[in-house]
Amino acid sequence: MQFRDRVSVGAVRRTADGYLVADAKVARAGVQEYLGSEVGRPDMQRVRVYRPADEVFAADAMRSYAYRPVTVDHPSRMVDAENWKGVASGQTGGEVVRDGDTVRVPLVLMDAAAIKAWERGKRELSMGYTAEIVFGDGVTPDGQHYDAIQTQLRMNHLALVDKARAGSEFRIGDGCLPGDPETGTVNQSRKEKPMSNTRTVLVDGLSVETTDAGAQAITKLQGDLQASRQALSDANT
Repeated sequence: MQFRDRVSVGAVRRTADGYLVADAKVARAGVQEYLGSEVGRPDMQRVRVYRPADEVFAADAMRSYAYRPVTVDHPSRMVDAENWKGVASGQTGGEVVRDGDTVRVPLVLMDAAAIKAWERGKRELSMGYTAEIVFGDGVTPDGQHYDAIQTQLRMNHLALVDKARAGSEFRIGDGCLPGDPETGTVNQSRKEKPMSNTRTVLVDGLSVETTDAGAQAITKLQGDLQASRQALSDANT
C-alpha cells in the first residue's frame, strides 16, 4: 500500500552553485492518524496507525531513505525511472541516521523553482512510501491506542509540501535565507552561512546580527562592562 507522510528541514545553507542543502528529520516511530480512505478503510473516518520502532529503524527500511528523489508536492504516481526526470527537483543523501525516535537524512534541492517554493514558505517534508498494514486494535508500550500496525516500510520519494502530518519539526530550516525580506532576493555574499533564528543587537553603535544565545552573551558582557565602569567611577570619587 502506498503512503504519504509529512515531516520538516533544518541546518540549511546555499552552495556556491545556488543549490539548497539541508539535514532533515523525515519520519518517526509512534502513532499517526490517517483518513480511513488513505489506508483502504473508507468505513472508518480516521485510523490510528502504529509504527513500531523495530519496523521504522529496520536495516532495510533505513537503507530505503538513501538517494531518493525529492519532489515539489507528491507526484500523481510513485517515482521511477520513467517519470523521474519530469518530477525530481533534488535528492536525499546516503548518510541516513536514527535521531531518537526519528529518521534523519541529508538532502539537496537543485531546481531553481523548488528552491523558490521553499523561500516562499513551502518548508515541510512528506515521505512517499509503501508499507504493509495489519488492522487490529492495540496499545503501544507508552499507552497509546491504535487501530493498525505498519510494517515493511520502503521509501520511494520525499516531497516538499505546505503542511506535515508528522508535525512542524519535520521541516527544512527554522529561518529564512539572508536577503531582502520584501522581495526575497538572496544576498549572494552570505548564502553559504547556515540558517538559524537571528536577532540584531547594538554594540558600540553598530548593528550586529547574531543568534539568541549570542545576544544573551553580548547583553551580559555589556552589563558587566557597565558595572565595571561604575565601580571605577565610585573608586575615583
